[in-house]
Amino acid sequence: MSNQESLFVDLSQEENVLKILPRPPLYTSSEAEWKTIQFQHHHQKAGESPPCSHPHHFIIIHNLQQTTQIERTFDGKKRQEKVNTGEISLVPAGVSHHANWNQDMNFSLLIFDPTLVKRAAYESIDPDRVELIPQFAKPDPLISQIGLALNNVLKTDPQNSQFYAESMTTALIGHLLQHYSTNQPALDSFTGGIPKYKLKQAIAYINEHLAEDLSLEAIATEVGMSKYHFGRLFKQATGFSPYQYTLKCRVERGKELLLHKKLSITEVALEVGFSSHSHFTQHFKKLLGATPKQLLKSHI
Repeated sequence: MSNQESLFVDLSQEENVLKILPRPPLYTSSEAEWKTIQFQHHHQKAGESPPCSHPHHFIIIHNLQQTTQIERTFDGKKRQEKVNTGEISLVPAGVSHHANWNQDMNFSLLIFDPTLVKRAAYESIDPDRVELIPQFAKPDPLISQIGLALNNVLKTDPQNSQFYAESMTTALIGHLLQHYSTNQPALDSFTGGIPKYKLKQAIAYINEHLAEDLSLEAIATEVGMSKYHFGRLFKQATGFSPYQYTLKCRVERGKELLLHKKLSITEVALEVGFSSHSHFTQHFKKLLGATPKQLLKSHI
């Protein structure tokens, strides 16, 4: 297999998966229509993938029942790995990758465009000098948790997950720039924080658009900042990520509307940007410690 010519495969097109793996993904983010990242979850029999490179970066998150022996090769550099669940491997765009494994394997793929990394790096380092470093399997709890979070939202609320996926992607790219890049951003370049007028502008925008399908990019564009820097500095200023802050505002607005007793719980949920009664109730209870029904009973 190692003597075969390397293929060039775009894994973001799901039909291309079968060019390098025997089975299609069990499920993906395609129906959720995420714009910044694609998620695929796989179960593949023991076997191997041919040498290939890709136009996108992707991360493999291993979800294994037991330690698995994998022989992995990056651009001719081979390593025998004993991989455990939760470990990740990073395959940058353009890098030839080949692997074979000795037993059935569950794993998830996070697939994203290299331009996202360059845009995130633009304000702090020269984006033309940013390269992600190929990574043999290693533990990375943050990336593993991001993968688990994206997996969970696909199962519980895929139709209302765009903002969440975008926020997770921003956190992921910031982490990759800091730990897996050839030219890392200087953290002291962010210590000035977000200007107060931009913070007020962002909060006003969030509150004015709660019922809409808000995106991190839309909020950052409103205040003239990149998504990466806005997300980082917004959390520094408020203690919440933009996504968490938006959820908080939606729940608080929902509480106000419920107490006016003019709308049903389902109507309130839709009015403040939740996709369903159950989604609203889930976050309402998490943030306020009671369900909407319990709130209404306590104010009879």
